[in-house]
Amino acid sequence: MEITSRDNPKIKHLVKLIGSKKERSASRLFVVEGVRSCADAFKEYKLGHIRIKTVFFVKAAFDKCCALSGIGDIIDEPDIEFYEISKELADRISPEGNTQGIFATAVFVHKTLPDKLSGNKYIVLDGVQDPGNLGTVLRTADAVGLDGVILTQNCCELYNPKVIRSTMGSLSRVDIFVENDFQRVIDVLDRSGVDAVASVVKNGELISKVSFGKKTAVVIGNEGSGMTEKHIKMCKKSVTIDMRGNLDSLNASIAAAVFMWEMTKEC
Repeated sequence: MEITSRDNPKIKHLVKLIGSKKERSASRLFVVEGVRSCADAFKEYKLGHIRIKTVFFVKAAFDKCCALSGIGDIIDEPDIEFYEISKELADRISPEGNTQGIFATAVFVHKTLPDKLSGNKYIVLDGVQDPGNLGTVLRTADAVGLDGVILTQNCCELYNPKVIRSTMGSLSRVDIFVENDFQRVIDVLDRSGVDAVASVVKNGELISKVSFGKKTAVVIGNEGSGMTEKHIKMCKKSVTIDMRGNLDSLNASIAAAVFMWEMTKEC
């Protein structure tokens, strides 16, 4: 089916999903935009990892997407609605103003934190606010094979378009749990036999001298203020990244990457 007007109800809903957290929460849908990201979404759909509801596409972009995904043309998939649009309409839909010409809406992928976790290695993001940091952490967790990422203390919205772009397809390949009550996160980790480790800028055990246990969850704090003293004391121990240069701290996503590497290098 072809859509030509921005006043079409389907297009209006798509625009709302891109621009409104409230609309995303109400619909339980988020938007994937761009050839590379949609190609990854198509592959994950075929693997059963993500549920795509609608695709809005410029024909040339859709062809590139299908070729890049390596799964062939999916336009006959019965569970997905497909709508062809013009490049001009696509550019009006995108907040960037100049888009690659393909958008997909998909069902939320995160999970509620269970009473007990079955994995061994986790990252807990405690109030992280920058969408780029969250997306980078998810990509790194995907790369090192972490068992999951837990978002707590009102982290930035998982389905913010900036997060979706920066994850580059990792969103549906990593188990993501959302639980705003930090005490419950600690209780679940304890119940699961997973040691919670606080990442601190100073006065912790040096990461170069720490041997992480088989079951570990490292907590990364807010970019500006780090972890609160209350939350640090709730963890089994505190660890600091050795800094040999002139800086005393790292960006949250870089610090998380260092911890994830250290946690998993001996697995």
